[in-house]
This record gives sequence, structure tokens and C-alpha cells, in this order.
Amino acid sequence: MKFGVLSFLVPPSASGATMLLYHLLRGFRGEDYCLISERDYSVPSPGHDFTEMLPTDYHCLPADTVIRRGGRFSLPQRLGYLYIPLGIIARARRIAAILRQERCEALVACTGGWDCLNMPAGYLACRMLGIPYYAYVFDYYSKQWEGPTYWGHGRYVGLARWLESRLLKGAAGIIVLNEFLRDELRSRHGVEPAVIHVPCDLSRYAMAYHEKQMGEGGEVKIVYTGDIYDAHFDAFANLLEAIRLTGRDDVRLHAYTIRSAEYLRENGVSGPPLMLHPHAPNGAMPGIQRDADVLFLALAFHPPYPEGNKTAAPAKTGEYLASGRPILLHAPRDSFPAWYFRQHGCGLVVDEDDPAALARGLEQLLTDESLRRSLVANALERARADFGDETVREKFARLLSLDAGRARRGVEALSERADAGGKS
Repeated sequence: MKFGVLSFLVPPSASGATMLLYHLLRGFRGEDYCLISERDYSVPSPGHDFTEMLPTDYHCLPADTVIRRGGRFSLPQRLGYLYIPLGIIARARRIAAILRQERCEALVACTGGWDCLNMPAGYLACRMLGIPYYAYVFDYYSKQWEGPTYWGHGRYVGLARWLESRLLKGAAGIIVLNEFLRDELRSRHGVEPAVIHVPCDLSRYAMAYHEKQMGEGGEVKIVYTGDIYDAHFDAFANLLEAIRLTGRDDVRLHAYTIRSAEYLRENGVSGPPLMLHPHAPNGAMPGIQRDADVLFLALAFHPPYPEGNKTAAPAKTGEYLASGRPILLHAPRDSFPAWYFRQHGCGLVVDEDDPAALARGLEQLLTDESLRRSLVANALERARADFGDETVREKFARLLSLDAGRARRGVEALSERADAGGKS
């Protein structure tokens, strides 16, 4: 069965969602699926180098002229109850045309996007064609509308909840990234989502405790790899203050991110311990993470959409668990990451919005070798159990009634192409 994947961004763009899609889909043959997005990937552009292109057909959705015509006068924002349905219908027709052209027998639609229309438009397109619709819920869909979107800040949330209920109840299957979001959607909508964690290519990691002298080279390296935005700001500000409270001038936070120093400074994330690096391609991540003394994972304590953070599943979690280095997690007590890391003992959890408490946790991690070894052993076990890309791919294939054996053969074919490219 051939399926389409609809997402605001797709590989090789730089984002947690595109990394998830890359690791998931690289295991399928290119003729088994196609990609549909709002970006044009036919011409290389900055930020489109985070992974390799996937060996399949890419389709760019044309601009929604219905919405653009009223944009000059802010009509879509003022008359959202009119323009949102019109936008959904217009986009659904374009999606349906692509699915028909590609002879797809199902669609997997992902949350995300500035205007949040892909999920309902994908659902309507499937209804038009009479094919199954699968919802891939990276983030809590209706909660996204509570923050800034094309339609305004927190506007039309009631409509978003209605749309969410209709498309989830009408889906052939629902995928969520963690148990917290599963339980929330089950309670709110009476649906039964499948939990499939964010995949990680474990073959790129040694999957063992990485022997490293703490502070080797005269510097203690706390490393973060990924985006930093309003889902993280105060947690990073706390870490920088915690480093100051330790009284140590050899501790540095190395952040590999797409964000600029100016952007972070405007949002309260700045100071001498912060060392910014450009975002690194996917292939460089294992080495960067393995070179850390401590890996930092965080969620904000006062984000603009608290429920969204509560059910968030950071895309880098599997990579961190597989790295062989200890993880310091700073996140609210009622968030999924805090529960998961505490439940499995796979990282040191500081769930108080308190730099002093974070400083104590950091000191404990830096000085207790047996603790670091224990946390890493548990982390490696969780990486294998929940995040291995082959495990994730087989769960995905079962949900869509796909041939998991063909997925494995797709990985082998992709590896052969990569090897051939390296020898040429």
C-alpha cells in the first residue's frame, strides 16, 4: 500500500518533526510513499541540509489564494469562521489531487504549520477520495491554537477543538509520541491512540557508557542540541544562573541551535557560560553528544501554552538516551519528560523552577561517577526498548497494515546507496 505523508516541513529541513520523519521513512522504499508539504524542496535553500533528501517524490502545496486575497486587510483573522473552512476546503482539493496522482491508498497527516490547516484539510481530502486517514499528533493540535498562529493569538480555539474531535474520531488510526498525550486524547475524545516514540538510529551510537574524564581539557561541557524557543526559555535562564551559583568558571553550556544570539538574548537566555554553535547536520550529532560531560534537556516552567508543554516529547530524547552520556533534565513535574526520566531512572531530574535546586543537581551529576554510570545504563536500556528506529518503524507499519519486511529492505537499499556514494 502506498501512502502519502502531509507535513508543514519535511526532511531535509531542520526541526524535531523532520528528524522524526527522516528516521521513520528512510526505512521504506521511495515508491511506497510520497511527501506533501508547504515548502518547495526542488531548489536547495538555507536550512534544508539537516538530513539527506529522502528517495521519494516531493510535492509542494500551492499557495492558498482564498486566504491571501483577504490578507491585506486582515480579513482571515477577523473573519476566521469563514476563512478557516474556505482554506480547509481549498487545501483539501489540492491534497486530494496529489494523492490521486500518486495513487496513494492512505494519508498520514502531521500536526504543525503556521495556519494549522493541514490536519483538517488532510482529513477532508481522504473523505473526498474514500481512503484511510491517519493522524500523526506530534503536538496537541487544539492547544497549538492557544498560542500565536496565522489566525491570531489564541483565537478560534473553540473551532479548533471541534475540528480536533471530528478528525480524530474519524481517523483510521492515531499516533502520539508519548503516554501523556495518549491519556489526554483518550479522556477528551474517547479515542485510543497508539504510542510510538520518536525514532532514533541506534546504529550510529556505541550504545555503551562513554568513558570520559569530567572536565577533560579544562572545561566542563554541558551540551544542548536543538531549537530553543518559548517552550524552553526560562529553563535555560535557570541553567545559566545555576552555573553561576556553582561558583565554577570552568562550566560552559554549548548550544547547537538554529537560533541567533540576539534572539536568545531578547528572550532572557544569555550570559558568559553560553557558547552558541550553528545547528549541526544529523550525521554530526552522535559525536557532539558523546563529547559532552552532561547533556541538557529542558522544558519551560511558564510557557505560553502550558498544556502543550505538559504533553511534549522532545525529538532529541532518543539520541540523548543512546549517547552514553548522563542527562540533566529540567522540566515541570507534571510534564511527560519529567515523568519518563523519573520513572525509568535514566536522567537526573530537577523539576523545580529554582536555579539553586538546579545547581545542586548539576553538582551531584558532576561529582558522582556511580550515579552517572547508573543513569546511563538505564538510559541505554530505554533507548533500545522505546526509541530504536527499527522498533518504531515496525509499530508504524503494523498500524497502517504495511509490510514491515519491505521497510527493512528499504533501509538496506538506502544504506547501499549511501555506501556507493561514499565510494564514488
